Amino acid sequence: MTMALKVAAKTKAQSPKHIVIEWIDYILDRKRWNATELARKAELAPSTLLRLLNNPDHPFIPTQKTLTKIAEASGIPITKKVLEALGAETEENATDVPEGVSKRAGLRPAPGRTATVEFKHVSALPASLQAAASSRRDGYVPAPPQLDGDETGFAFHVPDDSFGLWLKAGSLCYGTKRRDPVAGDMILVTGKDGKSKVRLLTSIDEKGLVMTKTMPVGDEERMAFDDVAEIAIVAVIVRL
Repeated sequence: MTMALKVAAKTKAQSPKHIVIEWIDYILDRKRWNATELARKAELAPSTLLRLLNNPDHPFIPTQKTLTKIAEASGIPITKKVLEALGAETEENATDVPEGVSKRAGLRPAPGRTATVEFKHVSALPASLQAAASSRRDGYVPAPPQLDGDETGFAFHVPDDSFGLWLKAGSLCYGTKRRDPVAGDMILVTGKDGKSKVRLLTSIDEKGLVMTKTMPVGDEERMAFDDVAEIAIVAVIVRL
């Protein structure tokens, strides 16, 4: 097979989406950023990049306008290969990602990539006392099968010992916002003061959430809807 045929076969094997992913992976590697950092700098919703990078089979492909925001935020221009894959007009000075870059350490191959979810820092302290903790860089951890393709999924460490021996502080958990919580769900709830806690949801009424941290159920506590900033269902728990 001639070199031209080899190049043509390789290009044909890559879908436009995988070509875009290869370019974004290159940016993340060069800048030492994660997808959330890139999204923030490009003024994009983090889910825009996470659903693209974590689920290669998802039909979503960013528009050229979105890719332009990514290029401007990173200082790395859209490559000729990406423009051609999207059917856009190429520029004379357009460059390409170096050959073989997708095999470099730190880059995830587009097909068959290991799905990941964002690691989210939560704390039992009020937001005003989280200055040191909030400076931590966001990270990523492998996604469990239960969160495969879940754009709302994330990981976190249990912020305190409320559950005692049932659930130790620091245990790794995975949350999701794919559906609304119902009685019997273990939830991570964050108040408007920035404090987070893991509780067992016993019921929801017109006044708010009714929760407990004891098993069997006892000493229920109530949290008004007006005090809730964020709520997610704990889908997976990894006891350390």
